[in-house]
Amino acid sequence: MATNDIIRDYITSTLTSDGREVSDTDLLVEDGIIDSFAIMSLLGFLEEQFSIQIGGDELMPENFQSIAAMTAMVERKTG
Repeated sequence: MATNDIIRDYITSTLTSDGREVSDTDLLVEDGIIDSFAIMSLLGFLEEQFSIQIGGDELMPENFQSIAAMTAMVERKTG
């Protein structure tokens, strides 16, 4: 399964309750899909799922604003 699909599945199955479709470019917090507390859960999921460490300097809104942004960050870290 592609990285973006794994992230999307986690968001829609764990972090949202309305069952809405989420595209790669939806602005997750700005569009009200997830809240800032959900980002902490998402952070732990990304680190565990992809065996990566996300440092403090990477905890920028730009890296978590969309599925596409998170996918790009994970793929940079996994090579």
